[in-house]
Amino acid sequence: MYQEFFWDFDGTLYNTYPGMVEAFMDVFEQKGFKLDQDEVYRHMRQTSLGKTFAYYRTQNNLEEEPEALREEYNPIEAKLEDKMKPFDGVQEVLAKVVANGGHNYLMTHRNKSSLEMLAKFDLKKYFTDAVTAEKKFPRKPNPASLNSLVEKYDLDPQNCVMVGDRVLDIAAAHNAKMSGILFDPDDLIIEPASPEHRIQDMHDILNWIK
Repeated sequence: MYQEFFWDFDGTLYNTYPGMVEAFMDVFEQKGFKLDQDEVYRHMRQTSLGKTFAYYRTQNNLEEEPEALREEYNPIEAKLEDKMKPFDGVQEVLAKVVANGGHNYLMTHRNKSSLEMLAKFDLKKYFTDAVTAEKKFPRKPNPASLNSLVEKYDLDPQNCVMVGDRVLDIAAAHNAKMSGILFDPDDLIIEPASPEHRIQDMHDILNWIK
C-alpha cells in the first residue's frame, strides 16, 4: 500500500503515443521514408523516443543527428496534442490518492506542455508538484528528480511508488529506493524490469492506495 505516487506522463497518465507516432512518421516521410506504424510504436514503448530516432536514423542512413531530427519532430507533435488524452481510470486513481490524504507528483521528460494537458482535463489540481524538462534534471533512470521531491517533502521512500510504462521508470524508482508499478496496457515490455506490480488496467492501482 502506498500514499505518495510519482507519475510518468507519456504512455502512463496520458495516451500520447498516437500523436507521437504520427509526428515521428511524418518526419521520416518528409525525407522519403515510409515507416511501419506498429513497429515505430513498439520501439518507442520498449526503449525511448530518443533511442527510436537513433535506430531509424541508422536504419535509413540519415546524416542528421537524432537531436536535429527531434527539432523537426517537436513542432509537428505539438500540433497533435488534441489526440492525447488520459487513460481510462486515471482521474479516479488520482482523486482517491488525494482523498485518502496522499499526494501525486508528476515526473516527466516532457516539457511544461504536460501540465497544460493535465489542466485541460482538470487533472492538474490533483498534483502537489512536478518535475518537467525545464528543470534540467538527469533523465530517468537516474533518480535525481525523484530524490529531489522525496527530500523536499520529507517523504519515506518505502511509502512511495513510481508509476510508468517503461523499464526506465521502474529502474528510476528502484534507484530512489521506492517501489514501481509498470503500466503495460498492451503487454509489450519484454525487458526484465522487476516491478513490484505490473498492470494493464489503471483501475488496478485503486487496490494499493493507503
